[in-house]
Amino acid sequence: MGKSLKKDFLIFSIFWSLILIFILGIFTFTFLFNNEMNNMRLYLKERNDNISNFIEGYFKKFLVILDTLSEIDIVKNPINQYDKEIVKDIYRKIMGTDSDVNYIYSGYENGELLIFDYIPPEGFDPRVRPLYIEALKSAPYVSKGIPYTEIKTQEWLISLSKVLYDDNNKITGVIAIDTSVDKINKLISEKESGFQSLNTFIVKDNVIIFHPNKLFLFKPITELITSPIDFNPNNKNGGFDFVFKDQNMIGFYNYLDSVGWFVISTVNKNEIISDILSKMIYPLSILIMLSLTVTFLYSFTLNRNIVNPIIALKNSVVNLTQGIKTIKKSYPNNEIGVIASEIERITETELYKRNIELAKLNEKLKELSIRDKLTGLYNRHKMDEESSKAFYLWERYKKNFSVLMIDIDRFKKVNDEHGHLVGDRILVEFSEILTKNLRKSDVISRWGGEEFLVLMPETSLPQAIEAAEKLRKIVENNTFHENIKITISIGVSDIENSKSIKELINAADINLYKAKHLGRNKVVYSPLNETNI
Repeated sequence: MGKSLKKDFLIFSIFWSLILIFILGIFTFTFLFNNEMNNMRLYLKERNDNISNFIEGYFKKFLVILDTLSEIDIVKNPINQYDKEIVKDIYRKIMGTDSDVNYIYSGYENGELLIFDYIPPEGFDPRVRPLYIEALKSAPYVSKGIPYTEIKTQEWLISLSKVLYDDNNKITGVIAIDTSVDKINKLISEKESGFQSLNTFIVKDNVIIFHPNKLFLFKPITELITSPIDFNPNNKNGGFDFVFKDQNMIGFYNYLDSVGWFVISTVNKNEIISDILSKMIYPLSILIMLSLTVTFLYSFTLNRNIVNPIIALKNSVVNLTQGIKTIKKSYPNNEIGVIASEIERITETELYKRNIELAKLNEKLKELSIRDKLTGLYNRHKMDEESSKAFYLWERYKKNFSVLMIDIDRFKKVNDEHGHLVGDRILVEFSEILTKNLRKSDVISRWGGEEFLVLMPETSLPQAIEAAEKLRKIVENNTFHENIKITISIGVSDIENSKSIKELINAADINLYKAKHLGRNKVVYSPLNETNI
């Protein structure tokens, strides 16, 4: 019996050890695979966001320059040579101030070109250049970024242009800014991760205009992404899977409205899987060693604490039934100790479960104490705590942040006409819009009634204004419960123009009041100083 029982325990231990290795191996692979795939998708998104933000910021200053110059009468319609020299001098000063401006010039309906320190080739007519044609198509807005080769230097430049109008709203010409593509090429060519197949490229009108591999330049996007992917400008960003030369790929794209470009980053999925498998060798080896060690210790412990005492008990019983007198044995105390330990283990396990349940309950209570019951957003108490943290980071590390004070326009009318239950439903839907369209790092709270406060870490005033305007338009174009349409007014302020949290929130509240006074459905902010413009 003893040998049979020991053999059974050994087989039992080995069997469950193999099962454990198999289950943990599958779990480990699944976990690593999903984790690495999610990390890569997140990395592609962050890389694309960073590049997109750089490009948007890079071109935004040019848009401001074009909008400003297109309103100056002498630029719109220079009458004599003196006016033309003044215009050229303006261009000279702008180029001297901003090294990113390669050329700034204006072409007119009479075929004349005004540009500083550049003599165009003979017969040059600005009216037939793509920048002029594109500006006419985009009028009255600034044209999207157009890459082209400069005639004389053969340098690759990007041109932004805008139509000029006289006082009678008649087209007099086009003003344009050219900037080099070097910074963008350098940015998209950088590979911060270890994946060799990682590429970032830029597409305009379904044609690749930037790519680290020059073989793909100015090729249709279908030569690179053969799967039917719908890059819709209305969807500002998104992830996708596709096949390239029988290779499974994953990608992420952002649409840049200011230049009409798609920024796309892709990586080979097989390279990710190979990386996962290489990372699994070490943990799987450790797992197998641990499982075998556990099996040995488990078998040894079972024999010592269970099998051997049972065999000794069996021999004693057999001897007694056969009338054989045996010396009375005292069974090892560890048998009783095992039972006692097991009881303690069960008790401790139940106590642990109770502690876990209590911890979960406390966590739930803590969450309820900082959340608004109706919307699920943070309450005023939590916002006070988060704003204090942000102010500490500002004072110590100069990490800028801004706030949005938001109020639903004429919300009392909604409650009066449709009832408070409908009003509550709209508050919940509006909260979901805030959560969906703001960053995860932004702190959103219900400040009171139909008033909401948003804290935006590491966000300058211009960025906060842009986010506020985006929210305002989304709400204005959204249809809420029972086909109700609402609008919002937003007051914006940033900590750089405030000395305390109280002053910051008060400034946002004053701006909100101004927005209401100006007719509602508006974003009002404190004036930017010159360094922010």
